[in-house]
Amino acid sequence: MMIPSSPTNDYSTRQRQRQDLPYRDDPNAPPRLESYTFGGLGPLHALPEKTKQLPLPKRLWNAASTCCQPHYNNQNDSSYYYTDTFNDLPWTCSIGTSDEHGIWLNRYDPAGTIMTFIVWILMGYSSLTMTWLAATGGIPVALALFYTVLTALALACHVKTSLTDPGAVPPSAVPTAAQRHQADLKLSMCSQCQTFKPPHSHHCRICNRCISRMDHHCPWMNNCIGAGNLKHFVLFLLYTWICSVTSLLTFGWNYFFCAEEACVFTVVLTQLVRVMTVLSIGAFLFTSSMIMNVLYGILTGIGTIDRLKKKATNTMDTAVEDSIPLAHIFGQDPWYWWWLPTDPQFPDYDRVMGFSTPQRLLREQMLWQQSEDAPSYGMSV
Repeated sequence: MMIPSSPTNDYSTRQRQRQDLPYRDDPNAPPRLESYTFGGLGPLHALPEKTKQLPLPKRLWNAASTCCQPHYNNQNDSSYYYTDTFNDLPWTCSIGTSDEHGIWLNRYDPAGTIMTFIVWILMGYSSLTMTWLAATGGIPVALALFYTVLTALALACHVKTSLTDPGAVPPSAVPTAAQRHQADLKLSMCSQCQTFKPPHSHHCRICNRCISRMDHHCPWMNNCIGAGNLKHFVLFLLYTWICSVTSLLTFGWNYFFCAEEACVFTVVLTQLVRVMTVLSIGAFLFTSSMIMNVLYGILTGIGTIDRLKKKATNTMDTAVEDSIPLAHIFGQDPWYWWWLPTDPQFPDYDRVMGFSTPQRLLREQMLWQQSEDAPSYGMSV
C-alpha cells in the first residue's frame, strides 16, 4: 500500500500535485484502513457509492427522521475496528492556534477576548441575582439551585468551545482513502495555508487556520465553530436558552400570579430583576435564532458560510450535501453523556475531519501488515 508523502513547502510543487499524488491515485485500487485519533474506533470502509441527488425538502425530511437513531458499532460485519493510542499532540505549555502550541486559544482578536469576558460577566450576574432572590425568599431555593447548575454547565461549555481545537487542518494533512477514490470529488488546496483543504472547510483570517467543517467564527466564543467543538457550542446554546426561559417564566409568574408578601422584591432587587429581564429577552431571541441556524446546518449538512455562498449564487436547491450524523457531533458515547461538556469520541475521526495524515496512515499500514494473516477485532496500535 502506498503511503502519501507529506506536502512540501514549494508552491509550484503543490500546484503540480493538485491533480496528482498524494491527492489522487488509482481509483481501482483496493480500499484501505481509515485513520482514527487517540481513543477513536472505526471500520475499514469500502469505496463510496454515488447516491441519487434528492431535492432539499426530501433531504430535510430524511435527516429529521433518522438523525435521532442510536449509533452502534456493528461487530458482526467484516470491518476491522481498532484503537490508535499514539498521542501526536504538542507537549509545549504555550497558547496559540498553531500546531506548535499545546493550548488552543485565539489571542489575536482583542474584540473577541472582550466579548468572551462579557459572556462570563452577564452569566455570573444572572446567577447571583437568582441566588439573592432565593436568599430573600422571593423564589424557591430549589429553583435558584437549578438555575445555578444550568449556568455552570453553560459556562463550562463556553470554556470548552473557546479552548478546543475546532478542527484545524495541519500542514501534513492529506485526503482520506475514500476521498481519493471518489472520482467526482474536487480536491483543492488553501492559498493561505498552502496545504490540503478538506471539503466544507474554510480558512479563518482571525485564527489564521483552515477549519474542518467550519460553520462560522463566533466572537462570543473567541474561536471558530467547526467539527471539533460543535458539540460544546450546541450545548452552550441549549443551556443558555433554558436559563433565559427559566428566568422569564419565573419573573412572569412572580409579576402576574404571585400575590404573597414574599413575592414583593426590595428596591435593589427590583432593579436587578428588571435588568436581568432585558438580558433574558435578548439571550432568548439570540440563542433561539442560533439554535435554528445550527439545527438547519445539521439537517442539511450546509454550514453558515456555505449557505451564504449558495444563496448568493442561487444554488441552494441543487445542493448535494448529506446531513451530519449525531455521532459526528456528540461522539459514540451513550446519549445520556451527550449533555456533559466532555470531548466527543468520534467513531471515524478522519471522516469527521475530512483529512488524514501520513503519520496515521503509516501506523495503519504497519497495523494492517501485522494483522494481515490473522485479522481480529479490538486491534490497537
